[in-house]
Amino acid sequence: MGNATTAPAITKMDWWEIPVPDLDDAMRFYGEVFGWTFQPLGEDYFAAVGPDGDMLGGIFKAPEDQLGNGVRITFTTDDLEAALDKVTAAGGTVVTPRSEIGGDMGWWAAFTDPAGRWIGFSTTNPAG
Repeated sequence: MGNATTAPAITKMDWWEIPVPDLDDAMRFYGEVFGWTFQPLGEDYFAAVGPDGDMLGGIFKAPEDQLGNGVRITFTTDDLEAALDKVTAAGGTVVTPRSEIGGDMGWWAAFTDPAGRWIGFSTTNPAG
């Protein structure tokens, strides 16, 4: 893992995901409210695409026990392992270690804070 004594740069929120019970209804609702269109990124996962064509975030068909957890957010970092070390040192729990996003978009990892809220990190740095 990264160096826990070095503070990794965590620069901005770069992705969000909304857990939904019904994908079709969610796409209808968010499409009508925000003007988004949706691109499939998996069997039960869709990226929200804004009017300018940018992928903004995603919606996913969530298990019943994840529906009340709210919107999941992801922050960029320059050192994924150091950021995860900071999480565990502060009392959080890593739930998904470094994983490739795919499509040459980098890597991500997920953790829960001490209260159980899901948060993620992403990086384009292959080594940290």
